[in-house]
Amino acid sequence: MRRMVLAAACLAFLAPPAGAEEIVPLAGCYERVYDAGWLKAHRGQIVRRATLLVTKTNVPETPGEQRPVLADALLVMWADETAFSTIGACYWDKIGLACNASLSAVKAPLCKSGEDGPRACRLSQTDPGAFEIAQKSAGLMLTVRERLELPGPTDGRTFLYLSPDNAENRSFLLQPAPDAACR
Repeated sequence: MRRMVLAAACLAFLAPPAGAEEIVPLAGCYERVYDAGWLKAHRGQIVRRATLLVTKTNVPETPGEQRPVLADALLVMWADETAFSTIGACYWDKIGLACNASLSAVKAPLCKSGEDGPRACRLSQTDPGAFEIAQKSAGLMLTVRERLELPGPTDGRTFLYLSPDNAENRSFLLQPAPDAACR
């Protein structure tokens, strides 16, 4: 009996929030601008500013989908003055949203190494990586789940890579922001 109660508790914990198909958990605009003091203390951090807009998806649900897409997440990260962005298709996963980054159609040579930072090459032509977002008391924690590739400006020849193995560029605590910050 105790095992059945424990199993039921675990299933309840892993389930999406009630009415997840009707609401978008964590919806809104979030931002973090890192000041000079923070960046001086975290010299290896590449990201200077990050914005995240989470909205209900307009992609229709596929019948029988194991993990239906609930939200779209527009993620923009600035390295120096250059903005890199991706759109994530997000589904509920344990305690937050897991988002698969979108694949850019731009062709570029493959990189010879997987170091974090802006690059003029790609780590993969078929896998842009993933990130997750979870509610925290001060906002949202955005975490690189797999390596993450964000295409650069419209020239399309630059990419920003972030690795889950790099503590300085893996997690970002974003605070609620006015909608204008995410435009």
